[in-house]
Amino acid sequence: MLTVANAARSIALPTGRLDIAVEEAAWPLDSLCAFAARENPKRGFLVVSRVLGRHLPTPPQVMRQSVRDLAARIPADLPGPVLVIGLAETAVCLGQTVHEELRRRTGRDDIHFLHSTRQQLDAPLLCRFEEPHSHASAHLIYRPDLPAPRALVIVDDEISTGTTLCNLADALVAAWPQVEAIAVAALTDWSIGRGWQARMPRPTQTAALLSGRLDWTQGEAAPAADAAFDMAAASLGRMARHRNFGRLGIDPPLAPAPDGEVPAIAGPLRIVGTGEFTWLPFRLAEQLVEAGHDVVVQATSRSPARLGAAMATKLRFADNYGTGVPNYLYNADPADGRATWIAHETGAATIDPALVAALDARLIGWTA
Repeated sequence: MLTVANAARSIALPTGRLDIAVEEAAWPLDSLCAFAARENPKRGFLVVSRVLGRHLPTPPQVMRQSVRDLAARIPADLPGPVLVIGLAETAVCLGQTVHEELRRRTGRDDIHFLHSTRQQLDAPLLCRFEEPHSHASAHLIYRPDLPAPRALVIVDDEISTGTTLCNLADALVAAWPQVEAIAVAALTDWSIGRGWQARMPRPTQTAALLSGRLDWTQGEAAPAADAAFDMAAASLGRMARHRNFGRLGIDPPLAPAPDGEVPAIAGPLRIVGTGEFTWLPFRLAEQLVEAGHDVVVQATSRSPARLGAAMATKLRFADNYGTGVPNYLYNADPADGRATWIAHETGAATIDPALVAALDARLIGWTA
């Protein structure tokens, strides 16, 4: 049920001030997100989702319920075929779960999935687009072996100005001019009153669990960590060997088991996805919860944030995709009593031993 919120809040961060006005909310603001300061000269704040399983450890059942509620707001009668597109890196798992929930709710088998990526593959490229405020602005989308879509469902964790969505939609419609309709789904929509839908190349509907407006007043400049921002923004990885988990498109939802046997579980567990590899760790966590285990999910990130506010702890380590860009894991406290599994698609040798040692972690892989 949609509840009218009409709530206002001001949040002080070391890099500036956020002024938030919530107009409508199906989930309370504090159940959906917190906030932190970013080490990013383009944007000094970070909306830290409590239901995404990225920066904050999240029970998979909470992730599932939030996506189920979000998918219920997406029109069920979009013209088919429908292509659900998740934006890397943050919304890969979110988008794939939306895809699964839409197929389950509608009973349709003409709903497919694809996600953008920052990895170069030996495959035909469909298009490239830019996420201007991001620490890593370039996104690649590969041409899927799927029917050409008549409707798009673009999934991201949040909508701010809508510029990235317009950039992506323009690129996709140029590649697929037969597209008739677009739906955008996000956990939080902060773009009320910004009018970006009028710039979209096709009629666009928006679905969100919370909508309102977020205004940022820049304070102290937010220098990039180690002056590496420009390198991070331009970096793309290259995967010489690649097993398709969504970068080349998938039809029915897939959840293959990891290589080898799953380790024994002796107590509370944290499963850490790596970069864009988040869907299969989430699905494994769901299966373990269903078997009676206490499991939370989170993931590594290329986004450099400051400690404080929503970020209680911060680990820095090498990127397992080999770009040379620093990666981070937030709020994974080795003292919290949880064992840690680090899930990857790139091979055990690519995981920084410093990360493994910091969490006394086990590695589990789904590799080519």
